[in-house]
Amino acid sequence: VPLIAKPGLAQEDKAESGLEKVVILLRAKTGHDFSLYKKTTVYRRIERRMGIHQIDRIATYVRFLQENPQELDLLFKELLIGVTNFFRDPEAWEQLKKEVIPALLAGRPPSQALRAWVAGCATGEEAFSLAIVFREAMETHKPARNTTLQIFASDLDREAVQKAREAVFPANIAADVSAERLGRFFVQVERGYQVGKSIREMVIFAPQNLIMDPPFTKLDILSCRNLLIYLTPELQKKLLPLFHYSLNPGGFLFLGNAETIGNFTDLFAPPAG
Repeated sequence: VPLIAKPGLAQEDKAESGLEKVVILLRAKTGHDFSLYKKTTVYRRIERRMGIHQIDRIATYVRFLQENPQELDLLFKELLIGVTNFFRDPEAWEQLKKEVIPALLAGRPPSQALRAWVAGCATGEEAFSLAIVFREAMETHKPARNTTLQIFASDLDREAVQKAREAVFPANIAADVSAERLGRFFVQVERGYQVGKSIREMVIFAPQNLIMDPPFTKLDILSCRNLLIYLTPELQKKLLPLFHYSLNPGGFLFLGNAETIGNFTDLFAPPAG
């Protein structure tokens, strides 16, 4: 008697091989390997694009991608969308301002700059939030008034990096940024608000592939709050030693609250050892 596979499993296999084909097409076009991203995340974003084109089978969508290279670019963008806004998880930023930055400043020669890296910076909100919080912390920490913070912020998406450099945000950021901060650190412009020059000058933006390119090193703060949730546990495990290597002894790793992983179970954690 021939064995008949359950239809459900056959469907799953089709979806799986369709997904692999999409990943191969993306790698050929963009050079980026999405096989390291969580399958559910990738599939959800693919389904969204399929919905827009009213395509209900992944095999049909694969064909559509092969015939329409610009759709590959749009799907690539879709896959890079990070959830980011100013001062996300406000209590974490308060902790950074009141405990972490003072701890880093303690016992440091005033002339020695602090170094931070925001990995997966998207359009820059996270990096500018860090610069603002540092500036505020410095006001209450008089002895180290001339200590500076240099922030390196990187992302895979070149267009996002370009937007971050422009530092212009819509007026609705007022939902996340207090009126006092808007008044002090932003300038009102036609399209909303631009981050003020003194804050912009603290941040260097660069396109970077976290997995392939060498990391920034000798860091006091490493913020990775938009990225790890999209990556497979295997890749997260690969990145942790890299983060550890990047940080100075006593440096801090700043994670989002969905990303407390491995020995870094706290929001702020000094590297072990």
